[in-house]
Amino acid sequence: MTSPIRIPILRHKSPIIRISLIAITALFVSACSQREEPKALAIGYGADIFKIGDVLYAKSFNQPEDWVIQVEEGDTDKKPSTEFKDGIFDSYMPAAGCTAWLKQKFEGPIAIVYKVKCPTDRVDGVDVQVRDINNFWHASDPIAEENLFDKKLYTGGFGSYHKMHGYYASTGGGGPNQSNFTTRFRRYPRQDYQGNDLEHIALNERDGKEEYLITPDKWHTVQLVAYNGLTQYIVDGKVVYELKEGEPITIGKGSEPLKQGTYTFDKFPVHNSGYVGLRMVRTHHQYKDFTIYRLYPKG
Repeated sequence: MTSPIRIPILRHKSPIIRISLIAITALFVSACSQREEPKALAIGYGADIFKIGDVLYAKSFNQPEDWVIQVEEGDTDKKPSTEFKDGIFDSYMPAAGCTAWLKQKFEGPIAIVYKVKCPTDRVDGVDVQVRDINNFWHASDPIAEENLFDKKLYTGGFGSYHKMHGYYASTGGGGPNQSNFTTRFRRYPRQDYQGNDLEHIALNERDGKEEYLITPDKWHTVQLVAYNGLTQYIVDGKVVYELKEGEPITIGKGSEPLKQGTYTFDKFPVHNSGYVGLRMVRTHHQYKDFTIYRLYPKG
C-alpha cells in the first residue's frame, strides 16, 4: 500500500502565484499517481533461497521506443491496435496474437513484476474475449540475439516462437470450446530451428481451475522469477507454478501425449539471460507499473 499524498494548503496573496502553485501541485499529484511500483515477493521455494534486491528497470509505459511489437496477421475487419499513453500499454487484439518485447536484455537472477487487466468494455462494437495473459522471460534466439526482434522470424503467431529459448507461462488461455481455461508453464525451445518438435517441460495441472484464471476487469499482479534454475510464476501473491532441479515434471513433444520425467539441468539447461515478452491472443489487455528487480542469495 502506498502512503497517501499530502498536499499543502496553497495560500498566497498574488493570484498568479496561487495559480502557478496549483498547477505545480496538480503535476506532482499526476506524476505520483502515474506509477505505483509493485513489490516483488520471495515466496514458495524462493523464500529460503533469495532476497529481493535493487530495481533494475522501472518505467511507466510512456516510452514506445523501448518496445518491439510483433502482431500476427489476422481478420482485417477487426483491426488490432496498440497505444502507449498515461503510463499504460493498451493492446487490443480482437483477431490476432501479439507479443511486445522490452528491448533491454537482462542477465542473471531477476524478478519481473507488472500489473495487467483484461477490460470487458466493447471496442468498436466488438465484444472482446477475456483470455491469454501470456509471458516469455529470459528469452533469446539461439542463432543471433537480434533475430528475436525480426518480425519475419517472429511474427506474433504463437508457433513462430517455438524455436526460441526461454521460459513461458500463461493464465486464461483457450481451452475446449472456451476461452480463459488453461494456465500453463513451459520451458522453450519446443522446436529446433528447422521446425522439428523437441521435448520440453510442459506443466498444465492448473487447467480449468477457477482460482488460477483471469478475473475480468481486475488489475492482476504478475511476477516472473528466474534464479539460477529456479523458475516461478506468481499471480496476485500466489505461486501458480514453480520448478527447481530434481522436481517431477511432465514433458511434451508436439502432438505426442505428455510423459513423466524429472527436471535436470543436463537435459534442460538453465536459461540465464534474455528478454521479456508480454503476449496476448484475441483479447484486450492493459499493462502498467512494469518493474524488474535483481535477486540476491539469502543470508
